[in-house]
Amino acid sequence: MMRRAFFHAGLVTFVAASPPATAQPAPPGERTIGRADAPVTVVEFHSLTCGNCARFHNDIFPRIKAEFVDTGLVRFILRDFPLDRVALDAAVMVHCAGPDRFEPLVALVYAQKENWAHSPDPRAALRRYAGLAGVGVAQLDACWSDAGFARAVVQMRLEAERDHGVSATPSFLIGGRLHRGVLSFDQFASLVRPLLPAGARR
Repeated sequence: MMRRAFFHAGLVTFVAASPPATAQPAPPGERTIGRADAPVTVVEFHSLTCGNCARFHNDIFPRIKAEFVDTGLVRFILRDFPLDRVALDAAVMVHCAGPDRFEPLVALVYAQKENWAHSPDPRAALRRYAGLAGVGVAQLDACWSDAGFARAVVQMRLEAERDHGVSATPSFLIGGRLHRGVLSFDQFASLVRPLLPAGARR
């Protein structure tokens, strides 16, 4: 119940703080959370219909963000690895809203995954979420209809397979090594802390 209450509070803040999205969204690409000069970079390959990805982002990532990302120790990069057409549609929706809305929309989509990912009409729910970020139906439909927009998302998956051997989600690239599957907070911390400058380890 506490997590649900926190989510609704965050959603209200997100809706109130989101001005209308621009008519020309930035093209899809990796999105970064955290300081560009953080001493450690972590890359997550994720799919928005992946149950384990949702568990990581709903239950584990908030603590990672608070203790490693918000403190400037980790630069966290998200790269799309859509597992199916619905995941591709969701990724296009999130990118269509623009970089400034990426993080709250990803959090919203994962928090509500069970309500849309397996529904008879996932796009209807995704349109509602986009609307909360100020993205109109016409703009979102234009993004979905733009083959180049979707191709840029798929390209991230192809590059992950080719360059890093990614085959499942979530997968994490930490210190040049690929780690497959959900990482607990303690597992994440044990992989990141040895890479931090001596004075930043704790």
